[in-house]
Amino acid sequence: MARARIGAQAGRRRAAATGVARVVVSAALSLAGGAGATAQAPPLEHVGTIPGSANVLAMAGDLLIAGTRNELRILDVSQPGAASVAGRYAFEQPVLDIAVGKRDEHVVYVANSHDGLRRLDLSDPGAPVVSGTVATRGQAVGVAVSSDHAYVGDNSLGFDCVELAADMRRVGEYLGDGFPRDITAVGTLVFVADQPAGLLAVDVSDPASPSVMGRLSLGREPVTGVAVPDARSWDAEPPPFVAMASATTGLQVVDVSDPSAPTTAAPIARAGRFSGVAMWADGLFVAGDGVLRVFDLAAPGPPALIAEADLGGAAGAVAVGGEHVFAATADGIRIFRHP
Repeated sequence: MARARIGAQAGRRRAAATGVARVVVSAALSLAGGAGATAQAPPLEHVGTIPGSANVLAMAGDLLIAGTRNELRILDVSQPGAASVAGRYAFEQPVLDIAVGKRDEHVVYVANSHDGLRRLDLSDPGAPVVSGTVATRGQAVGVAVSSDHAYVGDNSLGFDCVELAADMRRVGEYLGDGFPRDITAVGTLVFVADQPAGLLAVDVSDPASPSVMGRLSLGREPVTGVAVPDARSWDAEPPPFVAMASATTGLQVVDVSDPSAPTTAAPIARAGRFSGVAMWADGLFVAGDGVLRVFDLAAPGPPALIAEADLGGAAGAVAVGGEHVFAATADGIRIFRHP
């Protein structure tokens, strides 16, 4: 994936988004209905399909990393209309999440269930090599990378802080009260989808001693996912919002300009199930109910539906890079050019 940086126009969009978010850009996004989802939107341009599905997806340079059960496929998508398999790697344990190195896009970090955290070197995509392993406290179900550290979500214990030096080592831990269901990171903040606590913003400026800065509860409704704008889609300060998801309630955009007090303005509405979410600059990409939808978060007011595509059936993971978005379906990974 060629990681196209956002230019002057997107910079102006980010500035607008920042202003809106400080007031609170937030809305419940219903995938089966609602203000945004029912509006007419132009179709996304379909540019190709890769055979085989995937449970998790991530972009690494011109490579799409697709995880299914205990295997990673390394897919060359430099020409999206003629994508091909560049390599494969099989682990003994299931691949439950993947994250790409922030300093080197040819390094992938794998949440490898009971085998902990694995670092996979893709310098030669045809012959991937495990270049580091760290045992975690329990079952590694999620991983996020920011700067020189990885944060490995555990199924029941919180998350581990791992220093990403040549010899990876665990340097700290956050012990949660609930059950982490998803994890992501930006700068010195880690966002955890915790059941039943809700969305947690954890300060990791001192990785040896993480501390909760703020939280946003959904009450009895569990938060099942959280996403932040991909670090490769912004140049200076990240957009001050995250997406918080529930399998039964839907998706909300949350203002985190003050991470000690995450806020959302809209009530949570019933919605259809969603299956994947990703953020790229001011864009929010949501797959669910067999449809991939793109929302623009830059303009004031509720997120605007700007494009969509029929996925022809059940959808899975979503990944975005540069001008393309990838959506896993039962029939293959579909590639679209996004606005």
